[in-house]
Order: sequence, then structure tokens, then C-alpha cells
Amino acid sequence: MIEIYYHPLSFPSLAPVFTAEAAGIEYATKLVDLSKGEQSSAEYLAVNPFGKVPALKDEDFALAESASIMRYMARKNQSELYPEGIHAQAKVDQWMDYIHHHIRTNIGKVHFNRSLAPMFGAEVDEKSLSDGLRFLANNFPAIEDCLSQQPYLCGDVMTLADIALVAALEPIDISKIDISEYPALTRWLADRRGETFYTNVHSHYGAELGM
Repeated sequence: MIEIYYHPLSFPSLAPVFTAEAAGIEYATKLVDLSKGEQSSAEYLAVNPFGKVPALKDEDFALAESASIMRYMARKNQSELYPEGIHAQAKVDQWMDYIHHHIRTNIGKVHFNRSLAPMFGAEVDEKSLSDGLRFLANNFPAIEDCLSQQPYLCGDVMTLADIALVAALEPIDISKIDISEYPALTRWLADRRGETFYTNVHSHYGAELGM
């Protein structure tokens, strides 16, 4: 059975869990307690030498990085989430890269400074917070335009790109990131959060920790 090492507050590590659910893959989650530094333990570093979550273990095969794990699981199980054909896969990859570099990274900046820094007594970086909000304002419109024309990022069916976006948007409520000015994205996210691949994992971001 595939094992996914994750932490529920690590929204990158939720993406493989959502993928496994959406693809109907049998899996087990293994919590890596970041507050105790388990990501730096010798046991965990043997699975993921980068010392981050997520990671995957499939018998004697180990893999790190959320997008790589998502693609691995989809390919192994011949899931339509990563459709066949070089052009179709390239479009999925394009959106996954866009989400990682322009959406998830900047949500991370806002999330850290508005949510995690106060929670753990860390210093708030106002420039990082401002930059994150500014870059999101620049980059959300491309997604809004896409979703106003078609039901999913790559057309008429859900792909890994959509799951990557759901995971990237996980902290927006707790971090007070308002997406109401993007009605197509807002409707799309509400629909995805109502699907079983999401509700089988949790009711909302942070639910596992009583947030």
C-alpha cells in the first residue's frame, strides 16, 4: 500500500492525499509532526532526504515533492487525472507549474505572516505579506479567465491541475485571502470542496487540529 507522509497544516502535502482520493488509490497517511521536528529525524530523512513534507513510500520506492508524487500515483494507476498524450499532459503540467510558482508560493507568504507567525510567536514580515497579496492580485485573473470559460483548468474534466489548485487554496479562509472578486474561481472552489475527494479528507483546512 502507498504511504503518504504529511502534516494537515502543510497544504502542499494535502495535494497527494486529495489525488489518492480522487484517483481511488488505496493509501495510508503517516503524520510527520513538524512541531517536534520529526521531518529532520534520521528515520524520516531516509524517506525524504530534503526533510520536508510530503513524501511517498511505495514498498521500497520513495519519492518527494508534491507534484512528482501526484504524477507518480496517477501514472501508476493510469488515472484520467493525468490524461494520456503529450499535449494533454503538457497542459496539465503548465497549470501545475503556474499554480506552484504564482499561487501556492504567494499564498504561503500571506498564510505564514497572517496565520502561522502569530500562532508561533514569529516576527511578521510585512514586505513578504504585501508582496504575496500583490502577486496574487496579478495572477488570480488568469485562473478566473480560464474558469469563466470552462469547468476545469484543462477543459471539461478534472485533472491533477485542479487538485493542485484546491490544495494551494486551502489556507485562504484562515489567512483572510478574499477571492470574492473572482466569481468563477469562488464557485469552482465551493464545488470542489463539496466532492468526496475533499470531504473524505476533512471538512476544512485545519479541521484535524480543531481549527
